[in-house]
Amino acid sequence: MKLSKRIIPLTLAALCTCAGLSWGADAPAVPQPFGPAISAFGPAGTGFPVGKLGVLLNYQYCETDGIRKGGSEVSDAVKLTKNVGVVKFRYGITEGLDVRTATPIYDVYKKNRATGEGQHLGWIGDTAIALHKVLLKQAKGAPLDLAVDVGLVVPTTDVSSKSVDFVGNGAWGAGGAVGVTYSTGSHRLDQEIHVYTFTEGSHDYRKPMYIRSTTAWGYAVNNYFDMGAESQFDWNDESEKNGVSQNDSKNEWYAGPKVAFKYKPAGFAAGLAAMFPFARSFEANTPSEGFRIELKLSKTFDIM
Repeated sequence: MKLSKRIIPLTLAALCTCAGLSWGADAPAVPQPFGPAISAFGPAGTGFPVGKLGVLLNYQYCETDGIRKGGSEVSDAVKLTKNVGVVKFRYGITEGLDVRTATPIYDVYKKNRATGEGQHLGWIGDTAIALHKVLLKQAKGAPLDLAVDVGLVVPTTDVSSKSVDFVGNGAWGAGGAVGVTYSTGSHRLDQEIHVYTFTEGSHDYRKPMYIRSTTAWGYAVNNYFDMGAESQFDWNDESEKNGVSQNDSKNEWYAGPKVAFKYKPAGFAAGLAAMFPFARSFEANTPSEGFRIELKLSKTFDIM
């Protein structure tokens, strides 16, 4: 937690977030920041240019720092090392309306500290598809950008004894989100709230309903480099197995600093964030991540 305490000032500054990447037709008078780096973020209140295709890759590396219950560590018998990629596509359909997809590809190495034995889990998760509609635009005189999402989670998981049900188990899901973005000068603030629920999938498992709040601040140092901070709070309800509640609800809050590089002529940008736990609470014994390192690569193509 020493690293976490060092970034408290940055986190408190990031009570709202910066917007997603969008290449406009007119050059801004001041440098504009790249969007959020963490994989949990969507485009918040911003839109996407008509006829353009965005290809994004998020990568997250994290290690657990013990098994926790309530707010305390109860054991270090198991360690998880996670490598999670999320492949995303985004396309501008009409003015103020776009569609995007997100598919996780993951590897989790589970090690028993007592025996030294380990196993690899995972491969591909279920895919989220969302329609994103902009309702208000700051560039057209509104006080901020406001948008809503309507989404589905469709079964794409390769279900097996090696798949992780929480990432994907061939279940359907549905939900939505509200996002706002506010820009002033070279600063950008952004906030999203997501809510999703799921049907029962393979292994007689039903993933928990979750509410997620993502927050970020970005400042464009110049036309190429940004700095900022991001925050992610997740509330997960109890999962079910064979229709029975597993009494495993959990709340997690991670936050930390970020940097970004962007090169507008090529429609390319990259972001890097380091996330640390500020609050964790678990109803059941649960391995918990001691840190998260997140990388985002983004490339925009004009296909019309």
